[in-house]
Amino acid sequence: MNPAEAVTPKHSHPGDEELLQAYAEYVGLLPLADRSRRNRRLGARRLLKRLNGLDWQDASVADALSGIDRDAGCFVTYLLLFGYLRPGYPYLFSRRLIALVRESALSPLAADVAAVRAAAEQLGFSESHIDAMLSMVILRVLIQTGKKLRSVTRADLQEFRSAAEAWGKTTQRAVDHWTESLHAVENVLYHMGVLDQPATFGLTRKRTWAERLAAVPQDDIRASMLRYVELAAARRRPATVRGYCVSLVLFTHYLAEHAPEVQRISDLRRTEHIEPWLVWNAVRQRPLPDGRSKPVSVDYRKGNVLDIKLFLDTITEWGWEESPGRPLLFNSDLPKLDHPLPRYIPRDQEVQLMAAIRALPDPFQRYPLEILRATGMRIGELLNLELNCLHEVPRQGTWLKVPMGKLHSERMLPVNDETVAFFDAIVEQRGSIRPLPHPETGHPTDYLLVRRGRRISPDYIREGLTKAVRAAGLVDAKGKPLAITPHQLRHTFATTLINGGVTVQALMRLLGHVSAEMSLRYGHLFDTTVRQQYEEALAQMKQRYAPAMMALPATRAAQAPDERWIEAPRLKTRLAHGYCQIDTMHAPCPQANVCERCPAFTPLPEAREAIQQQLGDVKLLVRDAQARGWPGEVERHRDLAERLQHFLNETSQRELTARKRSTRA
Repeated sequence: MNPAEAVTPKHSHPGDEELLQAYAEYVGLLPLADRSRRNRRLGARRLLKRLNGLDWQDASVADALSGIDRDAGCFVTYLLLFGYLRPGYPYLFSRRLIALVRESALSPLAADVAAVRAAAEQLGFSESHIDAMLSMVILRVLIQTGKKLRSVTRADLQEFRSAAEAWGKTTQRAVDHWTESLHAVENVLYHMGVLDQPATFGLTRKRTWAERLAAVPQDDIRASMLRYVELAAARRRPATVRGYCVSLVLFTHYLAEHAPEVQRISDLRRTEHIEPWLVWNAVRQRPLPDGRSKPVSVDYRKGNVLDIKLFLDTITEWGWEESPGRPLLFNSDLPKLDHPLPRYIPRDQEVQLMAAIRALPDPFQRYPLEILRATGMRIGELLNLELNCLHEVPRQGTWLKVPMGKLHSERMLPVNDETVAFFDAIVEQRGSIRPLPHPETGHPTDYLLVRRGRRISPDYIREGLTKAVRAAGLVDAKGKPLAITPHQLRHTFATTLINGGVTVQALMRLLGHVSAEMSLRYGHLFDTTVRQQYEEALAQMKQRYAPAMMALPATRAAQAPDERWIEAPRLKTRLAHGYCQIDTMHAPCPQANVCERCPAFTPLPEAREAIQQQLGDVKLLVRDAQARGWPGEVERHRDLAERLQHFLNETSQRELTARKRSTRA
């Protein structure tokens, strides 16, 4: 009997010499010593004796398989792979069966195992991950169902999931590793064409509007709200309507607790019900998993009020019989929001952060974050990009088509060659895979950011950014890592453009804003008019508080103030072309002698005399700072003195070299 041929499942009995002969041939193909082969054959005979009279295709056989020795266990592996034994999922979950994958190469399941392995490798799964999928899910499903891979259905996988969850409850063991492997298997089988839909997670399961409003306690109010929500769903995005449902349920729970007499929308009264609800909404808190609670944000509370106002106003406008018949909520009831400036990332932090992002090992975190910074897209827009999102326009370069996003509009963004390289790298890592169904339309869509057969989630991008923040060592005043979000990369992109002189109109197009007010926030961040007026005022202050040293008479020799300038009770800085004195109430100017301290500064040969004069005055400043007890000033002036002396030494060395060359000539 050829071990690689499929064996028709059948009932067997002790003394089945044909089965023992087939097993002996199978064992002979394994890389084992003669003694090990003999022990395995003996183990098979012992197991056949134990299974005498049992139905091998029934789960009741599992009891006879407990407590067997290693050699008998090897025979169990053979029986499972060749379709003789179907002991039920509880037994399959309880045994590790680590030899299943290794020995499946000689079984009727070899072709299916090879096909799954090839597909998973193409999707980017690691070898260890593939072995886990095969041993934990694929082989166990094929063994228990008795099917070939192409015949496996989603119902078979759902049966596996239910069995794993039931086994976990019975044994009090975690089953996350089983369900995680099952998700991966579902994606692999989808891209192989075995399944017609990829894996879906619990949070993505579609719930009907009736299911979402089932928590509304009042029957009549629930019927009115369901009617309203179904009409809203015909013209609003699903995410928007889901938000309506949350606000409506929350509102009715308040009524059930504080105003149980309200059973219909028409029972609502402004004074008795709406105004107390507004007060409650302003101070309510959200419970946390650890038992604590935290205040609800003003933005979220305003959204709740807006949703209820829209519901009441709309059904009143439509003339529904159960409507209040008059306005109960007004614009003045809406919580007032703060208007903070855009949270851009300061330049020094951005340099460190982008260096850490470029060092991220995962390309599906590294390149998306680079693209966010280079384009200013929202994270949702990034994740919705398709493979054909780049467009080459003759004489206009490459443009990026940003898909429908938060504001229901598309736009085109110009991108440079460096950004195009990020897209090319993602495409190379992504490979060629089966299109995924669009979450709203269901149409097959070639999304750009697909990893291991499934779309990348926003949390995966955020996780990469968090890793980069930690690697860059960016911490707050308490030493905790800074809470930087992907949206701050968008703010940083816009701020950089504004500082570079981009007009508000152009910024609107680049960011996808529908109103100038949204883009003007970035214009107010660094207002050039404010800067100009500030500098004008500062110039007037300089005239008013002119340094006392400038009023002193200059000497004939040095053409500079005489020694009395050092007596002024101010912080003093000697510059190559003059002097600066700052009131002692201010800190020393961080730009003082910035050129002399710059590594790129090289003095002219003819500046030797000016540098010597500056060095002499700086030495006076050192003694003056010592006398006044200003250690910081002492150190600052000494550093400058060392730098100036270095310039003089270099000048002398160059002059000496030039004289030697002249002498040789």
